[in-house]
Amino acid sequence: MLFDKVLVASLLGFAASSSAATIVAIDEVPLIGPAFISNFDPSNSTAIHTAKSKFPRLIENLFSKGTLNKTDLAFSVDVFSAATNKSIYSYSHVGKDANHTLTAGVLNDKTIARIGSVTKLFTAYALIAKGGMEVLSQPVTKFLPELAGNSSDDRLLRLRWEDITVGALAAQQAGTGGPGDFLNFMRDDKRPVISPFRNAIYSDAGYTVLGQVVARLAGKKTYSEAIRDILFKPLSLDNMSTKAPKGSGLNAIDRSRIDKSSSWGLDLEVVASSGGIYANGADLRAAGLSILNSELLSPANTSEWMKPRSGTGTLVELVGAPWEISRLEIPVSPGSNRTRISDLYTKAGGNKDYTTIFALSPDHGIGFSILIAGDTATPARWPLRDTVGQTFIPAAEHAAWENAKRNLAGTFVDKSTPGTNLTLTVDKGRPGLGLGAFWVKGQNGRDNPHWRLYPTGLNSISRSLSALYRSQGKMRVAHRMAEPEPPMKPRAAVEGGKGGLFDNSFTWMNIDFAGPADEFIFDLVDGRLVSVELPVTGMVLHRVE
Repeated sequence: MLFDKVLVASLLGFAASSSAATIVAIDEVPLIGPAFISNFDPSNSTAIHTAKSKFPRLIENLFSKGTLNKTDLAFSVDVFSAATNKSIYSYSHVGKDANHTLTAGVLNDKTIARIGSVTKLFTAYALIAKGGMEVLSQPVTKFLPELAGNSSDDRLLRLRWEDITVGALAAQQAGTGGPGDFLNFMRDDKRPVISPFRNAIYSDAGYTVLGQVVARLAGKKTYSEAIRDILFKPLSLDNMSTKAPKGSGLNAIDRSRIDKSSSWGLDLEVVASSGGIYANGADLRAAGLSILNSELLSPANTSEWMKPRSGTGTLVELVGAPWEISRLEIPVSPGSNRTRISDLYTKAGGNKDYTTIFALSPDHGIGFSILIAGDTATPARWPLRDTVGQTFIPAAEHAAWENAKRNLAGTFVDKSTPGTNLTLTVDKGRPGLGLGAFWVKGQNGRDNPHWRLYPTGLNSISRSLSALYRSQGKMRVAHRMAEPEPPMKPRAAVEGGKGGLFDNSFTWMNIDFAGPADEFIFDLVDGRLVSVELPVTGMVLHRVE
């Protein structure tokens, strides 16, 4: 399965249509990660309400242009939030030709469909849940010794499995390439596509092998038994399975009712780990929230898993294990043409007449799934992905901007130390919090107008990602001040700036070089900033209402 062009072009188009014609990367280059904390309920924001109201019109436009086949397709969209742990928006469509495929006569978040290669994500999830991140560094032959002993010395002819780790398979960097079958074939007949760890090459075959690693880790079990015990049962993913569900009262999209060549029910255990799972929107939401909330993996393992492991031939598409990571340029504030980078972790899948998109945005604590069925399901997934992404990802960014303006910005003073005050600002077209004023004992502490404060992910209540989205109670969250060196050089031409080939931005190199002088601790109560601690001085500045 080929991963189509990334979402960035659509998001840039969104920004351009909403403001100016020219898209320009922000001058300040922040750390990768959120511009503002996400400890609030995004469903109450103006930006999300606007996104919800315009989404149906965007879908109708795709129908009217013929981008989507209105009569053929059945699809459901679910957008969810880790701050609320529930869906914040859902949308479904059933074309007249698809009506007879609905076994329960309805299409909702309980309706089961095939998810294709999104299965690979769950295979990797199960692998790490059972073996920890350390399993990725182990050679494949430790778990599948029958792959060892390749008889050929010709490196162009055979895969040398002793050189391939489990992590190489998970990140699709083992050189195993496209479709494959049994282990004997993989050992004796499969030609290498590329040398290990050179590039990521999409590999159904690699995940077929990886499924056997999961099965061996779980003991004397099949992959289907192993993933049920490791993932489905602990997370109560009651409608996930590796075989077509049956029985009375079934709520599913069964296209075999109208198309005898449908992939529904074509289930082979040997390739189940690569593309065999069936699921509904509710279970995909629960699984996504379990990742964002570090429910099954340790917080450290979750964070490590959700990182790129390879680049591609484009600046804006990275590969994880097996995340397909779109590096997006998002408008930093409503109506702005200035953008910052945010990584969207996605996985696409397809089984001929069923396709799926699954996505998580750790920066914003939201995710979405799209389940699609129809003769035109394969081409439909990309415009649907783009439309959902370009609508809700910028909306989530702008919701965080709105929340920061409402709950973080303000003036803070230390009444016990005259001449000590701090003003935090939220500025159009700029990411992070600005220092509108900063005085310590009558001395001006602000000598660079480009200083910005960004969250570090450190907080007082938990190392879990879930703490990043907690909107109730008291907590302390750490921020660091990024200080670009003046005068700032222009951004590289590829980023819309007037620079050349290189982007001379070194923000990530300059954090903490003055110790805690660039650290600010925010004290939050129900998501509202009430005081700011300055660790370097021991001062606490309280909000002036």
